[in-house]
Order: sequence, then C-alpha cells, then structure tokens
Amino acid sequence: MSLTNEHLRSIPLLASFSDEQLERFKTVFERLELTKGEKLFAAGDKARALYLVASGEVTLSEGDAVDIHVRPPAPIGELGALSDIERNTTARVSEDAVVWRAPRDKLSEFLAANTDIAFVFYDNLTHVVADKIHRDERRLEDMRKNLIRTQKAMKKLRDYVAESEDTPISEHVHDTLDYLIRNNRRANYRVEPPSSLAALVRLDDNSELPVVEISRTHFSLEKDSGALPDTGDRVSGVLKLAGPELPVSGRVLRTLDRRVDVELDLLIDEYIAVLEGYLSRVQMVDFVV
Repeated sequence: MSLTNEHLRSIPLLASFSDEQLERFKTVFERLELTKGEKLFAAGDKARALYLVASGEVTLSEGDAVDIHVRPPAPIGELGALSDIERNTTARVSEDAVVWRAPRDKLSEFLAANTDIAFVFYDNLTHVVADKIHRDERRLEDMRKNLIRTQKAMKKLRDYVAESEDTPISEHVHDTLDYLIRNNRRANYRVEPPSSLAALVRLDDNSELPVVEISRTHFSLEKDSGALPDTGDRVSGVLKLAGPELPVSGRVLRTLDRRVDVELDLLIDEYIAVLEGYLSRVQMVDFVV
C-alpha cells in the first residue's frame, strides 16, 4: 500500500501542507509490513520515530489495560517523537498492518534542508500543542471541581461520624476520613521539577540526588545505587532549588523501587517563602496566560 496525501493529512502537523510539500515529505517515511503481535515500541522506550498506520490495526496499552485501538489512517506518537521523551504506552500490532515510519533523525535532517516546509510544520506544531494544553486544562479543571466536591462531602461525613453515637468502627472511619481530607489539601499537591528548574538534595554524606517531586510538605528523591533508608528513618540535608538553597530535614514515609518519599519537618517562615517561590516558578512553566 502506497503512502498517500490523505494518509499524511491525517497527521495534524501536516494537515495544511500543499500537495507539492507532501510529495517531498514522503521521502522521510519508510514502509513496515508487520504481523499480529509485533511491537512498534514499549512503554519506557525513547521516542525515536513517528508512525502512520496505513492498514490493519495497532493497539495502544498501558500495563495490562488496552486503551486505544488505532485504525487507518492514523498517526501514532508524533509529538513524542519530536521531543525524544519516553513512551508511556506500548504499541502492538493487533491485526497484520502496513505502517509507515519517520525516524526522528531523518525528520530533523529533512526539516533543516527544507525550511519552507519546516516553517509550516512548526507553525502547525504550535497550534497542536496549544490545543492539547487547552484540552488538558479543561480536564484538570473538571478533576479539581470533583476533588472539591469530594472534600466537602468527606468533611460532612467526618463531622457526622464524630457527632453520632460511637460504634466499633466509628474511630477508624473518622480517622480515615480525616487523613484523606488532610492529604488532599492544596498544600500537599506535588509538582515534578522540569529540567530547566531541576531540584537536588545534598545529603549529610555530601551525595547529591535528584528531586523528582516536591510540595510544601513533602519531597521525593531518587537513589540509583546503595542502600535505601527504612520507613521512619530521619533524613537531613540541603535542598538546591535551581539557585536558592535551604536546609531541610524530615522522616521517610516510604520507598518505592529506588524512590524515597520524605515528609518535611516544619520550616521557618524564611524557608517557607523560598520553597513557595520555587513551587510558583515550577507551576508557571505549565501555566498558559
């Protein structure tokens, strides 16, 4: 099956290309004939190419759950391929398929040599990303409203349990609701430091470890080698927040694989201001104004 302009225009990044531009762009793609069960990529793989399903079917899944059945003409992974990020799903052929692949390196070379196409391509990319951010913001707003409603309902239920006659389960229900309410407060919302605002923690042994999540009350670090601390152990060091630094200490809540979650001890007002300033900078990276 040949690669047609209709196939290419199914990719939002190419939707506004002229026929002449699409004919040139076709040289980037290579044809793959795949049988049922073969994988295009697995979760955790680096994104090295964008794909276009021309016939058959490809299934995208996360873990054991099947999320999406992709049928032609349809692109797969075009935004990921441009940013060299890790795939978060596995793409597997569920019906014998013809798939066209555009390797990331070949695509970059083509755009560098064809600036007229590159201008249209990156202009389309800006609009595609803006639309995605807008949709994500709407979904996040729906989630935020649901969380607020859930918080209010749990508070009413907690108060009702506290005011009602004691039963064998009253204390457990009350304490569980109270824990969930406190854990869902805005102060506990965690952010992932972007590479441009990377955060590190320098421990007392002078080792520096990356901070993978941080909030006003917690931070999580990754320890690639060596022994991990036990739950309940004390941790202290210096948080390096893309410039500002502040001494911190806390208690290990849990370890997951090589990740260590730490609950911060109370900070003095000066250090709270430094931490909140950093969190605001990180949040602004994702905020569209």
